[in-house]
Amino acid sequence: MKSYNHLWEKYLSEENYRLAVANATRHKGGKKKKNKRAKWFKAHAEELLPEMMEYAEHFQNDEHTPVTIYDGIRRKQRTIIVPTMREQVIHHMIVNVMEPIFMKGMYEHSIGSIPGRGALMGKKRIEKWIKKAGRDMKYCLKMDIKKYFDSIPHDILKAKFAEISHDERFLGLLNTVVDVTEGDRGIPIGFYTSQWIANWYLTGLDHFIKEQLGAKFYMRYMDDMVIFGANKRKLRRIKEEVERYLNTKLGLTLKENWQIFRFDYVFPDGRRVGRDLDFMGFRFFRDRTILRRKLMMRMSRKAERLRRKERKSVHDCRQMMSYLGWLDATDTYGFYKKRIKPKVSIQNMKRRISEYDRAEAKRRKESVA
Repeated sequence: MKSYNHLWEKYLSEENYRLAVANATRHKGGKKKKNKRAKWFKAHAEELLPEMMEYAEHFQNDEHTPVTIYDGIRRKQRTIIVPTMREQVIHHMIVNVMEPIFMKGMYEHSIGSIPGRGALMGKKRIEKWIKKAGRDMKYCLKMDIKKYFDSIPHDILKAKFAEISHDERFLGLLNTVVDVTEGDRGIPIGFYTSQWIANWYLTGLDHFIKEQLGAKFYMRYMDDMVIFGANKRKLRRIKEEVERYLNTKLGLTLKENWQIFRFDYVFPDGRRVGRDLDFMGFRFFRDRTILRRKLMMRMSRKAERLRRKERKSVHDCRQMMSYLGWLDATDTYGFYKKRIKPKVSIQNMKRRISEYDRAEAKRRKESVA
């Protein structure tokens, strides 16, 4: 494994600070308190530069009170740590340095929380497999890791950091960010760094599954894993080997609800056997892809709230347009026509976003001048 040095100098550069500020404050408009802080920080970034460079050099985590939220497609209850604005900038400074290192060797079908590798990309890939794989898509193994973010052992993670760099100061910085969680396990949900660390931590497992276990059709969405195959016994052996790898190499535990099932199949006479795959917010069938019902209901409620609003915020419009992107990529036009189209205007939302982006661009140009 290649070892990277001189990371501290890259991290502590003014150029890196300015890029981090831009990334940490991007798309944070509106009147919410956190967005107001971001806008203020962005406007005063140059004034804060000496103070922030001092903070970056001697970084220590700020004090936090954990917050409970209901997150993601499944609305899972999670305890998160909300970083301060200055911490967010530091986290982006770290990721700016680490991103090319994390990406090197990362499995091509590791989807989610990686730029350019969202759920829609994963959906297209699985649909392509369904069309071309034939008998290799007969059965499906679906599994995930028990309390993944909360369970990552600090000692193994820090040892992995040490394998990719001998820059002691930068390694100390990474370890400080990890140590924000109490005890000797877990990385903080809510930190930008954690998304990258969590994906990278499983890179070795990805290569083990592909190269040593011979899984031809395998995809990972953070810690949710799907493997297709023609043979049930082989998939069970893969599951056992994955479980062993997680326990011995990564200090993790496979969740008990893993399953192997016959994937949906349509006979020429129209009869169906098996069942669909529920993954990444989609339900994959042999001949179509639809959205998970809970996600469609959330979209419908969001559209209804927007219908009642006299003036839609940019955040509202961006969120709704993101939802519409999901609808556009699936076989759910009937739902859109009935539940979404009568309540919101795509044209008006696009205009609202465009007006905001032009105003932001003008403000940036004036600030530079």
